[in-house]
Amino acid sequence: MDVRDESSVLQMAQDLEGTPIDLLINNAGTFTGSGDMSTTTKDALMMEFEVHAVGPFLVTRSLLPNLKLGAKRNGKNGARVAQLSSIWASIETGSGPYAYAASKAALHMINHRMADEMKRHHIAAILLDPGYVATNLPRSSYEHEAERVVDAMVCIIEKSKMQDTGKFFHFMGHEIPW
Repeated sequence: MDVRDESSVLQMAQDLEGTPIDLLINNAGTFTGSGDMSTTTKDALMMEFEVHAVGPFLVTRSLLPNLKLGAKRNGKNGARVAQLSSIWASIETGSGPYAYAASKAALHMINHRMADEMKRHHIAAILLDPGYVATNLPRSSYEHEAERVVDAMVCIIEKSKMQDTGKFFHFMGHEIPW
């Protein structure tokens, strides 16, 4: 599925029609490499906004009926949506390349609105910062092994409650201001 292609997202939702979903993890990502104002293009901004903000919106919206079924099946435990974000999205603590940081910040506002709207259906929506993970995106000397990060994020998701909806967590467990 290509999260930038609404017809692809809608086809996926049609394929899953009637299937309860307890947990949706939106983790599609891209990095155009744009950095400062002189190197950031409109195309870079648009691509990262499509992947990091619009894509999770489309996927979550299209699977909302499935999430409602999952929440109903789980009773008081409800269902969860976890959005992979970045410390670069935090207005208070982040910086980073324009397109990446701004698109992840947009995801935060989308998640905030989703969290508010979905809580009446017992669906929590949280944001997770995986830190610098060893992937095919830009390398850092602060990289963490993917398995360690995934295990830590699974613990956060499993422990999350409805009162955590809308919050932003570092993979080590502490809440990050956004």
